[in-house]
Amino acid sequence: MKKLFTFAIALMAAMAINATDYYFAGAANGWSNNNADWKFVDVNGVLTLEVADLYGDFKIAENGAWHPQHGAAVAGEGVALNGSYNLVKCDDSEGEKDAPANASILFPQEGDWRYKDAKLTLNAADPDHLVISLVAGTLYDHSATPVSYYLVGGCTNNWSLADAVEFVDVNGVLTATVADLNGTFKIIKDRAWGTEYASNGAGVVLGEDYTLQLGGGNIALANPFGGYTNAVLTLTINGDDHILKLVSGTFYVTKNDWFIPGAWQGWKCDDVAKMTAVEGQANTYEILLAEFSGEFKVVYGQWAVEFGAPKGEAGNWNVNTPIALAFPCDNMKPEDPEAVYQDVTITLVVDYEKVEATLTIATEGEAVETVRLNAKSIKRIENGQLIIENNGVRFNAAGIAQ
Repeated sequence: MKKLFTFAIALMAAMAINATDYYFAGAANGWSNNNADWKFVDVNGVLTLEVADLYGDFKIAENGAWHPQHGAAVAGEGVALNGSYNLVKCDDSEGEKDAPANASILFPQEGDWRYKDAKLTLNAADPDHLVISLVAGTLYDHSATPVSYYLVGGCTNNWSLADAVEFVDVNGVLTATVADLNGTFKIIKDRAWGTEYASNGAGVVLGEDYTLQLGGGNIALANPFGGYTNAVLTLTINGDDHILKLVSGTFYVTKNDWFIPGAWQGWKCDDVAKMTAVEGQANTYEILLAEFSGEFKVVYGQWAVEFGAPKGEAGNWNVNTPIALAFPCDNMKPEDPEAVYQDVTITLVVDYEKVEATLTIATEGEAVETVRLNAKSIKRIENGQLIIENNGVRFNAAGIAQ
């Protein structure tokens, strides 16, 4: 009976170990803590990881999360070829989540060294004291290899270095083909962080040269509404100049909702401010409102893309007049700040490819003057009817004097 009990305990311990997934997260894979290609897998009872290129600092993450994590007791410590290292787990005492230092892949001498075709093993018999070993790898001087360039981004490959898209020589031109180019991205050297080419402040336009800047923010498409499938990009290097060009691709529009948040409802992209597609009219949206007034913007998604007045301009709006909206923008402001309009139909027409939008704020069935009310009017309900009193004159809900 005692042997059975001991066996059961051992089995439960083994199951607990097997229930945890361990990921290598470090410089070599863009510090991704859940990349399936960098997950230790069971090979004949040994947790094993084989990668094409290994270098830099790292930690071991559990189950695709940053907590708990395993690292070095002291920065600079780590594992060398044919050696092992006892990793340190973050401390959970008293609710603390103290992160250990980064561990390192160690090399026999200083320089730009890496291991290709590397093999790591992980001993997780004691889940609080993991032991990592570097059992195989071919040492090479990375500084002597030709420079290569890659595209890495958010929606394109989740900023994963392992999945970065390489620019390859096609008839003498560095070319990359991206199945789905959207969101933001960067161009990097040698599938590693450190040398990054990014935004020059503008967006990428199909068929136009885009001069990259060293460092800086992420590159984005000039068209904020979607992306390109089967996108082909070229990279031309002239001395210190790095020129990116989106040569071809099929444009598509991402699915999102349109809103008209403003002072009238507290600047929220909610159901109250959501516009609906007009049946039978392509790229046309509308909203019907009992009252409308004040400053506003027109927003695609949850503040993802904003349309309104041209930057630095007044952008005054009035009813029954088509308004050409600008992107990027400032708030649209009413021509008459005191006016409130009733029974309003707001119609939006969008050209997704040209990034253009036109808005019309119309009153329903009556001239503007008959429904224009002062914002300081007194409103009350009398005998179940809405009554507005303005400067001593009473109006009904349609704006007709009583």
